[in-house]
Amino acid sequence: MYIKKTCHIRDRMEVEKHYSGRYGAPGMSREPKRRKTPEEMAKQNHWRKCRELRRTMELNFGPGDWHVTLTCKKELRPSVEEAVQVIRLFRDNLRKEYKKRGWELKYIITCEVGERGAVHWHMIVNDKHDKENSTAELIRKHWTRGRAYFSPMDDTGEYQQLAEYIVKETSQRIEAGQTAEKLSYMISRNMIRPVVQEEKVRANGWKMEPVPPKGWKLVPESLVNGFNPFTGRPYQYYTLRKEGGIDADGRNLHRYRHKGS
Repeated sequence: MYIKKTCHIRDRMEVEKHYSGRYGAPGMSREPKRRKTPEEMAKQNHWRKCRELRRTMELNFGPGDWHVTLTCKKELRPSVEEAVQVIRLFRDNLRKEYKKRGWELKYIITCEVGERGAVHWHMIVNDKHDKENSTAELIRKHWTRGRAYFSPMDDTGEYQQLAEYIVKETSQRIEAGQTAEKLSYMISRNMIRPVVQEEKVRANGWKMEPVPPKGWKLVPESLVNGFNPFTGRPYQYYTLRKEGGIDADGRNLHRYRHKGS
């Protein structure tokens, strides 16, 4: 028996397969457990955080949404201790503006401290607009400490590099004692969260080259076959993409301009 985990992200299905210590792989005896070193644990935790954040971003944001960098004029820069209150006030004001218009605000925010101690923020936010207002205008209205730089989210819908950047920067900030936050970044509670389904599969179902179910195709570069360094047992990761890139609502996901709803 082996464990198969699947996670659906829009038109993709991410699959992870591994043998549990309880069942083991065919023809392989159970290995004695080896404790991970602190470095190995840190590396694994970092990878898991990146994966969780990436999946959350890909479920909630897309082309048309914004990656905003919020900077401060020199004379208006807050101290590291004041930074949390500053960004929370801005977030709350933006949320009120959204609520007035019947919109729902979704965001991920992280603080970054430069080499000279200058504080700025990176914000991923869902784009909303009507005939009178837009997200960009509302951000400019309420961010009065400096400039807001806008970069549109790309149309790939895959944000691995951005997730890694956010996790890396915020982890470094926590290690340096530059935050009182328990989390490495602020994230709105209304986010769609990734759901991982787990099942036990008979060992003869393991294929070195996965056979996609009908309507799906393997993303070739996603296939990884390896061996767990702690147990010596095989593992496998791969991604399937729905043929035609069509989601459950019939939308072409490669052309769909996500509204953050």
